[in-house]
Amino acid sequence: MKPVIVVFFFLTISTQNKAQEYNYFHYDIKDGLSGIDIYSIVQDKDGFLWFATETGLSRFDGSHFKNYAANEGLNENEIINLFVDSKNRVWVFPFKNSIYYYYNGRIHNASNDSLLNKFHLKNEIFKACEDKNGNIFFLEADRLHILLKNSQLIEKDKLNGKDFYNNGCGIQPDGNCNFFISIKEDISNHRIESYEYKNSQMVFKAVLQDYDLNRNALEINAGYTLIRNADHFEIFNQKNWQKFKIKVPDHFHSVSYIDDSSFIVSTSEKAFLFSITNKQIIDSFLIHKTVNKCFKDNEGNLWFATMAQGAFRLPPAKVLVYTLENDFNTMPVYALTRNGDHLYMGSGKILLWDLYLKKNTLNQLKIKTDYNTGRISAIESIDNKTLLLGCDNGILKINGTHTLNYFRRTSVKSMFIHNDSIIIASDRNVFETSLQNFKYANIIWNSRATCACKFNNQYYIGTLNSLLVIENNLKHTTTDLGNIFPALKKKIVAIVPAPNGDIWIATASNGVVCLRNNKILYHITTKNGLTSNTCRCLYLAQNVLWLGTDKGICKIDFMHYPFTVSRFTAAEGLDCEIINCIYAEGDSVFAGTPFGVTLFNAGKIQNKSVCELRLVNIQSKNNNWYYKQDNIHLTSNDNFLQFNYAGISLVSTGDITYYYQLKGLDNIWQSTKQNSVEFESLPPGDYTFNMYAINKYGTKSNSISVTFTKAKTFWQLLWVQGILIIFAILLIGLLFRMKIKSIKKNASEKLLREKRMYELEQMALRSQMNPHFIFNSLNSIQQYIFSGNAVEANQFITNFSLLIRQTFYISGKKFITLTEEINYLNSYLTLEQAKYENIFDFQILYNDEVISGDIVMPPLLLQPYIENSIRHGILNMKEGCGSISVYFKVKESCLICIIEDNGIGRENAVKLKGNTNSDHQSKGMELVEKRIESLNSIYNVSIVASIQDIMEENKKGTRVTVKLPLSYDEY
Repeated sequence: MKPVIVVFFFLTISTQNKAQEYNYFHYDIKDGLSGIDIYSIVQDKDGFLWFATETGLSRFDGSHFKNYAANEGLNENEIINLFVDSKNRVWVFPFKNSIYYYYNGRIHNASNDSLLNKFHLKNEIFKACEDKNGNIFFLEADRLHILLKNSQLIEKDKLNGKDFYNNGCGIQPDGNCNFFISIKEDISNHRIESYEYKNSQMVFKAVLQDYDLNRNALEINAGYTLIRNADHFEIFNQKNWQKFKIKVPDHFHSVSYIDDSSFIVSTSEKAFLFSITNKQIIDSFLIHKTVNKCFKDNEGNLWFATMAQGAFRLPPAKVLVYTLENDFNTMPVYALTRNGDHLYMGSGKILLWDLYLKKNTLNQLKIKTDYNTGRISAIESIDNKTLLLGCDNGILKINGTHTLNYFRRTSVKSMFIHNDSIIIASDRNVFETSLQNFKYANIIWNSRATCACKFNNQYYIGTLNSLLVIENNLKHTTTDLGNIFPALKKKIVAIVPAPNGDIWIATASNGVVCLRNNKILYHITTKNGLTSNTCRCLYLAQNVLWLGTDKGICKIDFMHYPFTVSRFTAAEGLDCEIINCIYAEGDSVFAGTPFGVTLFNAGKIQNKSVCELRLVNIQSKNNNWYYKQDNIHLTSNDNFLQFNYAGISLVSTGDITYYYQLKGLDNIWQSTKQNSVEFESLPPGDYTFNMYAINKYGTKSNSISVTFTKAKTFWQLLWVQGILIIFAILLIGLLFRMKIKSIKKNASEKLLREKRMYELEQMALRSQMNPHFIFNSLNSIQQYIFSGNAVEANQFITNFSLLIRQTFYISGKKFITLTEEINYLNSYLTLEQAKYENIFDFQILYNDEVISGDIVMPPLLLQPYIENSIRHGILNMKEGCGSISVYFKVKESCLICIIEDNGIGRENAVKLKGNTNSDHQSKGMELVEKRIESLNSIYNVSIVASIQDIMEENKKGTRVTVKLPLSYDEY
C-alpha cells in the first residue's frame, strides 16, 4: 500500500485550479488484493473490509489482505456483489448463479451448508437487503428469494400470477423492504410497480410510469430514494418527502450510498459527491477513472472500487495537495504566510504563488526582479498590500506591481518582525533594520546564522553549531548556550518566542528545546512522541506548536503538561513527509514540501479513530480451534499454540500495538507489533490468554479473552505418579536397606576386629597384672623364710598356690560370675591378711539376690583397689587395727561394688608419697583405668569408678565405688 496523488476537478471552480489534488491511498495486487477490478466493498460488524473482485474475494484488516479461493470453499472467482446481514454473515454473490456466505471463519457453500442447498438460482444475485424483522431478500433478474428469520426459504417466480423483473430493493425508514418490479407483459409501457413486504405479504404501493430503471440507477434507504427517470435523477427526501431532480451526468456508470444525506454518482471519467441537504454536487474524485462502487467505512474513510485500477482510500481529512508547476517542473515550497484570504507560497527561482482561499484559485504572481535564481526562504506580510520576501539575493519588497530590492548579495535565511524593525539572519551576519526605509543595518552578529529573533531586549541567534544569546547593549554581550547545554550544541533551524515568555528552538538533530530565563525547561525528542529528531521548521499558533520534520508534522499542545504530541505522516495522507514550512489556523494546516503545498484538517484526522480487536484464527499443532474457542483442550503432545488476530483501525494503516498476557504461565503484560503470538512447549495446566490493542492515535480496543487447558502426559497423571512414587519409595527403601545391611555388615566386621583387638589388649593388661601380684606374694614368702617361721610359710605357700590357680583360672576368661569374684577376693584378702600378720580385718558383704542371679563382671577389676587400700591406707596406720569392707548390691539395674578401708586416706597418703612406691601405685591405677576404658569401648557399656576420702564423724579412710552393668553384649 502506498499513497498516490490523483488529480480531480470541482465542478464549481475555475480551470486555473488544475494543480489541486487529493492524496489517496492506493491498493492493488502488489499490496495483496486479489484483483484490480473491484465491483463491491462492504464492512462487516467486526470492522473487516470485504472486496469483491474479478479474481476472488479479499478481506482487509487495515494492514493485511486475506484472499479466499477454491481451497477455502469459494469455488467461483468472479465476485460481483457483497452483503452483510445482522448476524454478521458476509453474503458473497459470484457472476455465476451460485451463492456463498462467510461466517465464523469459514466459507459456506451449497456442498457444506444445508441452508444454501435450498436455493434454486437461474441467474446471479445482484442485490440483497434485510428488513427490521431479520428477513433477507435476494434479487436475481426474474426471481425473488426471501430467507425468513427462522431460516425458511420462500422463492417467487410470479407476482399476482404474472412474470416480473427485479429492478432493485431497499429498506425504508419504517424498516420494511421496498421493491421496484417490472411486469414482463408491461415492459413496453415502461410500467414500474412498487411493493412493500409487510406482514409476510407483498403489498402493492404505487405505479411509476415512463421510468428508465436499471440496477445501477436505483437507491432506496432511510434517508432518500433515488430513481432514474430518463435524463434526470428524481430524489425523494425520506425525512421531509421533498422531491427534486438532478441531471444524469454523461457517461453515467453507477450510484453508491454513502450516508443518509449523501450519495456518489460515478461515471467512466470521475465520481461526484452529491449532498441531499445542499441539493448539489459538493465534491468530485478520481478523474479519468471508472468507479464501480463507493463506500464509507466506520472511521469516515471513503473507498472507491475501480475498474482495472484496484481500490482507493480517501482519509476523512481529505488531504489536499497543491502542485506548483513551472515549465512542466514541480516546484518545492520553502515559505508560507497568510494575508487575509490569500495564502502566499514561496518557491525556487524566486517564484511566488497566491492561493485565493475563498474561491480556491491558485495563481502565479509576477515579480519584477533582475535575477531569477535562488529561492524564497521567508515571507512576511506588512499590511494588506505589502509583502517582504527573504531571498537568496536580498530582500524583495512587493507592493502591488511595484518591487524593491534591498541588501543585495545577502542570502536571507530568516526574517523576524519586532515592533517597527525586522531582524534578518543571513549567510554573512545578523542585522536589524527599520521596516520603514531599510537604509541602516545594525549588525548584531557578524558571522553566518541560520535564524534569529528578538525578545525581552535579547537577541536569540541560531548558528550551524549552537544557540547564542546576545544582550541588546553597546557591548552586545554574548552567551553561547551550546557550551552550557549539549542539546543546543547543534545546528539551530528555527526560533519562536511564545506569549508566555518561553523560547522554543528547533534543532537539526536534537528535537525541540524550550527555554525559560535562558535555561532548558523542556527537551522534546522521539522519546516523547516526535516523528523525528531532525527538525526543519517551527510555527506557533494559538498556544499550539507545529513542528515540521523529515518524517512528517508534529502538533505539540505546550499549554498542558505532560505534552500531547500528535503526529501526521504519510499514514494520514501527507503526500510527502519532508516539511519545509508550516502555516496553521485552528485545525487547518498548510505544509510546504518539495512537491508543493499540502492542506489538511488535523481535527478530522484524529476525531474518528476506532480500534477493533478480532481473533482471526487459533491454531495448534494438531487442530484449528477457531470454531471451538470455548472448548480448547490441548493434548499432552500438542506442544504448539498460535493466536492470529487483527487490530482493525483503517486510519492507523497498520500502526497498532498489541498487549497480551498468558495467565497460568505468568501475569506479565507484553507488547508486540506482530499479528500473531506463538506459545511452544507449554506445561500442563489451565491458561487464559488476554489481549487488547491500541492504535496509532491512542484509541484502545475491546479486550479478548480465551481460556484453554493443556492435558498432562501419561506420566503426569496422579495415579501414575502415585504408583511411580510408591515404586520409587520401595526401590529406595530396598536400596537403603541393602546399603544399611552392607554398612552394618562392614561395621560388624570392623567391630569384631576392634573387639578382638580390645580383648587382646585386655589379655595383655591382665598379663601385666599377674606378674605384679606374684612378685608381691613372693616377697611375702621371702619374709616368712627370713623370719624362720616355716609353718606359717608353708601355710602361706598353700594359700598362695590356691590363689595362683584361681588367678590362672579367671585370667583366661572375659567374664566371671559374681560368686567367683567373691571367692577370689576372699582368697586374696586372706592371703594378704596372713602376709601382713593380721594387721587388718576384712569382710565381704552381699545378699542372696546378688549371688543367686546370673550376674557377671570382668575378672581382676576390683583386686587393684583392695591392694591400694592395704598398701597405702592400712599399712601406713600408726595405731589401731585396720579394716577393709567390700559391699556388693544391685541398684537401678547396676551392680554397685564398694570398697572401704579405715586407713589414713588419700590426702595423708599423698604426704607420705616419698616414703612409698609411687611408681607401683600409679602403674596399678593406670592399668585399671585402661581396662575400664577398653571394656566400655568393646561392649558399649558404662563402667564408672570413683575414689573418695571418708570424712565422716568418728570415721575416716578411703571409699572406692565401682558401678558395673548387670549384662554385657555377646556374653
